Amino acid sequence: MTDYILPHSDPLEDDRLMLMSKMLDPYTRFRISQLGLGAGWKCLEVGAGNGTISQWLADRVGPTGHVTAADIDTRFLDRLARPNLDIRQLDVVKDPLGDAYDLVCARAILHHIPERLDVMARLAAAVKPGGFILLEEPDFHPVLDTDSPAVRDFWRGFLAWAANCGIDYFVGRRVAPTLSKIGMADIDVHGETIMFQGGSASARYWTLTFAELREPILALGLITPTLWNEALALFDNPEFWSWQNCFVVTTARKPA
Repeated sequence: MTDYILPHSDPLEDDRLMLMSKMLDPYTRFRISQLGLGAGWKCLEVGAGNGTISQWLADRVGPTGHVTAADIDTRFLDRLARPNLDIRQLDVVKDPLGDAYDLVCARAILHHIPERLDVMARLAAAVKPGGFILLEEPDFHPVLDTDSPAVRDFWRGFLAWAANCGIDYFVGRRVAPTLSKIGMADIDVHGETIMFQGGSASARYWTLTFAELREPILALGLITPTLWNEALALFDNPEFWSWQNCFVVTTARKPA
């Protein structure tokens, strides 16, 4: 796997991940619960980040269950403490994942990985017959539906920069067809789009994301410093409202 575009070593990353957890965890937990998660399940979370979902899984599966929280950089996971929760440093592109999991889940990692189609197949292969996979990935189609020309142009530049880096911010729509082709069943797809207010937690999440990426984005010349400052000022303005990306949760079952 190539270096992660938002490395855990960045001093802003811990705060950014916590804001992401506050924004997405309720949605992720709801979709996992719909799969029937219960005591005794064996679970793997790949790209576990700060571990909020893995901790929640460990609480739900109880002492008879087990959760592995894996990430290519475990610095935010090493502080977790649960008797039924293991931490594993793992490169999802090449390292063994284990097998016979009741649930394999991953959130917001595939869009960063050029080998994303192969990774989906690897994750599905780690699920036991009758078990489940849950993949949550972005689809950025709503961001251009804004009343602000500056924010629209900003997002266009951001998406062009991402595509240049091999990041697929529209992969959310491609997960279900891929899982179908590799033989997964009972595929279910739900997308949630947040309308955020300037200065809100969602806006702060994006402000921190942009702060981490400012130098490489401006270096490519797709967003000017003037446009950057104009758009970021709106993200901090409580009178500004706009759509952020859609988060697409795809679930599937491996046939018994």
